[in-house]
Amino acid sequence: MFSTLRVKGNIPSAVMIATLLFAAGMPARAIAKSRLASVDRPNGASPLPMELPPRAATLGTIEIPSLGLATTVLEGDDARILALAVGHIPGTALPGPYGNVGLAGHRNTFFRPLQKIKVGDEIRLSTGSGVFKYRVVSLRVVFPSAIEVLDYTQRPTLTLVTCYPFHTIGAAPERLIVRAEMVPPLPN
Repeated sequence: MFSTLRVKGNIPSAVMIATLLFAAGMPARAIAKSRLASVDRPNGASPLPMELPPRAATLGTIEIPSLGLATTVLEGDDARILALAVGHIPGTALPGPYGNVGLAGHRNTFFRPLQKIKVGDEIRLSTGSGVFKYRVVSLRVVFPSAIEVLDYTQRPTLTLVTCYPFHTIGAAPERLIVRAEMVPPLPN
């Protein structure tokens, strides 16, 4: 009986590891294999090689201490990326002295805590270039067509986008926009 319990205890661990490897884009049996797959052709001809999509690049991490939010930020905003992490919206700035950094996340996963965010909350975005601190300056609800919220800004800005309302079942009709401005670093 002891060995049975031990085996059963290891099964969830093995499933967890396989799930994490799969979610990270690394099938457990093919970690070292090429990123090529083949598509079988119905007429029996030789299979066609097909390039698999590249693994998503990690931009950094986002933290909102007042909400207990801390998660990875990946480059991109497609369904695959947003299932794994918060996504950096292509075409928006990277963290730095200029521009509007756009980040998207699902309201029912990584950005669920945003339902409690307040003006004045601190947001930290850590990348290979450093840690960038922002302070929330506004919250607003817009229609999905309001893409001007991602327009370039002279001041370093961070815009978080998630579906709204949070408790809607199915597709949400609006978007919550959290706008934050960079806090200048303290002089040494």
